Amino acid sequence: MQSFKKFLVFLILSTLAAGQLYPAGYNLQVRVDGLQDTTLLLAYHLGNRKFIKDTIRVDNSGFGVFAGQEALPGGIYLVVLPEMNYFEIIIDKEQDFAMETSLEDPVGRLEISGSEENQRFLDYHRFMNRMQTASGGLRERLQKNQNNPDSVAYLQSRLAGIDKQVQDYWSTVIRNNPGTLLANLIRAMQSPEVPEFDIPAGTPNPDSVRWFMGYHYNKTHFFDMVDFSDERLIRTPVLHNKLDHYFNRVLIQAPDSIIPQAIRVIEYSRANDKVFQYVLVYLINQYERSQIMGMDAVFVELAERYYLTGLATWANEETVGKLRERVERLKPNLIGRTAAEMKMKTPHGNYVSLHDTEARYIILYFYEPGCGHCREVTPRLNDLHSRYRNEGLEVFGIYIYDDAEEWSDYIRKNNLGWVNVYDPGNASRFRFNYDIYSTPTIYILDADKTIIAKRIGIDTVELMMEELL
Repeated sequence: MQSFKKFLVFLILSTLAAGQLYPAGYNLQVRVDGLQDTTLLLAYHLGNRKFIKDTIRVDNSGFGVFAGQEALPGGIYLVVLPEMNYFEIIIDKEQDFAMETSLEDPVGRLEISGSEENQRFLDYHRFMNRMQTASGGLRERLQKNQNNPDSVAYLQSRLAGIDKQVQDYWSTVIRNNPGTLLANLIRAMQSPEVPEFDIPAGTPNPDSVRWFMGYHYNKTHFFDMVDFSDERLIRTPVLHNKLDHYFNRVLIQAPDSIIPQAIRVIEYSRANDKVFQYVLVYLINQYERSQIMGMDAVFVELAERYYLTGLATWANEETVGKLRERVERLKPNLIGRTAAEMKMKTPHGNYVSLHDTEARYIILYFYEPGCGHCREVTPRLNDLHSRYRNEGLEVFGIYIYDDAEEWSDYIRKNNLGWVNVYDPGNASRFRFNYDIYSTPTIYILDADKTIIAKRIGIDTVELMMEELL
């Protein structure tokens, strides 16, 4: 469970706020000792963000009531005090209860009456705080006694004991409170216990084999304890953090590794419409914006599979249209695809074909003379071409505009000895096929014109060429 924080980001309500229905409205009484005639907020988690649900003004005794005729969707909510201090509560079936605390220590002094769910939640927080304090002290002592084997063994034994206490406590809560939000939160937070694998004697590289087996087990079982049918989880930080850790830290960061696992997790999430929407939107956004080369393949796969087939029923026509256009622009230039043909005009009026250009590696360089970044990249790329030209490197330099005089002056001033071409009428559709919306844009092709790198900086280009050539 995340520790209590000091800050809150105020954002507009999301369509995901609408959720499961409860039989009555909500009536949450709150009194904060030390507050007078000021505003309190009721907010809720939605993944890694927080949203305002209700606002009240407390009286001179610090008392006020959050109330509404429609029940609140289940999740973890926040009562936000001045200066953005807050404490968390669980909202589920019990939505008529009272809270009392103090301005000086809103978390430590919190008392709740009329809600067994929140008493368990409060007990859980206090237990975890005690365990974290104890383990933190032991870890500090462990750090200071690294050179004393007896102390290390003793302290590690104490830490293992604390871990066992936590696991036993979690198991008790889950066993005694099946189906509750707290139980499902604790289940979802648990990581799979990777077993000890029996590696036969004589196995080459046993450590690598053991790592691979552990990776595969963790990858396969990471979500075993997550109830994807429980819509309440999207209104907590837990599901988002679980997704974030899995896709950014557990999995190998390559499209071929991520795509099948993304599909598997999305299919799990279809147990509940709102969870499905949250998980799919999270993954679409993650890989449409990814700074890791090649991850646009994940975006294309998920957009085609779920949005363009109509499975993402919440998406309107405008959204689907924009996604379709983005997919169409990305598909021709995904890593591993054959680069689209370009037949373009040289300064001498001849036409040159990309596919007829022979080299071990071809750098496609889309540029414009007025681009400030191009002024830095062009001379470095020209120098790289000069150094490796005899080793099989060619640069296919594409001027993206139609001012022949400007282009000729640029070639002459920079002494560009590579293949210089332009396409003033865009007959080759290079802007669409290579998704050119800014300059400079660089692709690297192998001898078969297969795209092996895209949208990389000149530093990366230099490193790649030094390694390859």
